[in-house]
Amino acid sequence: MRAALHILQEREPDLEVDGEMQADAAILEDIRERIFPHSRLEGPANVLVMPDLDAADIAYNMIKVLGDSQPVGPILMGTASPAHILGPTVTARGIVNMTAVAVVEAQGAL
Repeated sequence: MRAALHILQEREPDLEVDGEMQADAAILEDIRERIFPHSRLEGPANVLVMPDLDAADIAYNMIKVLGDSQPVGPILMGTASPAHILGPTVTARGIVNMTAVAVVEAQGAL
């Protein structure tokens, strides 16, 4: 993760990214300011990278249920071809959002 962060910061120095941190610090500014006073993030993180699929699935479903938001994903990265997952609880809006992601990928923009 540290090597990936270093590469990303070199290639996109204006991108607002930070390294490894616990989810509560990533989402809650007051915790992050106390634990990571030199963090580059402003406001809550809007992308969380998980260590494995199980952790990602748990976090995704918790945020989906507890947050007042419209999730997009999960989106699998690093596969030879784009892969999109629509779970059994997906809404019509979720299908539209994931379709938009697939269209952008098909155009080669992602």
